[in-house]
Amino acid sequence: MIDISKIDYKSPTFLKIVGTVVLFLLVLYLWNSMSYSANKKIIDEKQSELEKLKRELISAKGSAVKIEQIWAELNRLFTQYKLVEELLPRERDLTDFLKKIDLAVKQADAKLLKIEQKPSQNAGYYFQDPYEIRINTTFHGLGKFLSLVANLPFTALVKDVKIGKTGGEKFSITTSMTILAHHMETEQRITKIEELKVKRKTTKDKKKPKRKGEYKPS
Repeated sequence: MIDISKIDYKSPTFLKIVGTVVLFLLVLYLWNSMSYSANKKIIDEKQSELEKLKRELISAKGSAVKIEQIWAELNRLFTQYKLVEELLPRERDLTDFLKKIDLAVKQADAKLLKIEQKPSQNAGYYFQDPYEIRINTTFHGLGKFLSLVANLPFTALVKDVKIGKTGGEKFSITTSMTILAHHMETEQRITKIEELKVKRKTTKDKKKPKRKGEYKPS
């Protein structure tokens, strides 16, 4: 059994699990909502709960009485992390994204006017893949489209939604938005909880300068 007291709670690997669970909470929320920004307060509360849990884990370090509880929490967090991994492809797949968005547009009885791929953004332990989209639709169609996006088989967050009138007969509004997909490269993934275990430093290691706790993906 792993000695929990030797876990480095400030290590990039441990923070990777905690940071990834934040994304998982956002995905759970989007599956039950049509828009990310509509209930941002709820998401902030979930993030606060996660920060509270992290503080409790850190404060419990070295307490033998709470070792079993900490181990259970680590297993729970790791299980959630692995669920998130399944929703994150290992690389950006533009073709797959286009196919699924095009299908969502057709199912929402809308018309796709523009889709533009923007550069990926390094979010620390994963990458955000933004796409700017503009469609002609109705208010009902927009609601259906956002619902379909929230239920895509990968993480997709909607932001910067802007609505204007079209003056047309079939489509009453034109809508622009940014959809954030995500991917996580192989080097960024954790395969087992044991990777959190702090390796004992040898005399040779002590002579080396300390490395900063910042993760830089290759």
